[in-house]
Amino acid sequence: MKKITTFFALTIFAFAFNACDAVDELTKIDVDTTITEDLVISIAEGETTFSESASISIDDDDVQDNLDKIEDLQITKLTYEIVSVTGTADVIASGSFTAQSSTYPWFQATDGTTVNLTTAANAGTVYEIEVDQSLVDAFEADLKSGATATLSASGTVSAAPVTFTVRVTADVKVTVDAI
Repeated sequence: MKKITTFFALTIFAFAFNACDAVDELTKIDVDTTITEDLVISIAEGETTFSESASISIDDDDVQDNLDKIEDLQITKLTYEIVSVTGTADVIASGSFTAQSSTYPWFQATDGTTVNLTTAANAGTVYEIEVDQSLVDAFEADLKSGATATLSASGTVSAAPVTFTVRVTADVKVTVDAI
């Protein structure tokens, strides 16, 4: 009889444990969203360096209402595009993005780590950022800790004056536990 009671108690415990997991799964909300931010970079005549930062945030209400309940955040795709250039034509630029303490050379082309801003803007080229995981991890950590990340762009140009806009886009999947 003692074996039957023990078996019965273990069965109830296993059922209760599995039921809790099932309930936990039902309370999770997966939010797929796209974050887009434009960095407008102006370099005055006689200057050759630039540095610009932007705060990027998740504007989804489900995420904002449950910031303390974010279980997982994944950046599924991270891209940038030169969307406009004014001033000096055919400026060659090199530079990097920084998120937290990770840096990624952002002007990448088949011929090296520089890009002609005018050519890139006219072609509408979208560059996918394929980096070691540290940049993505840093960006995710910033977003996870408050749904806002600071992304900085810095670098050099071959001529000035020039103003160009870099559009950064992140496809993000957030898992929030509503309970």
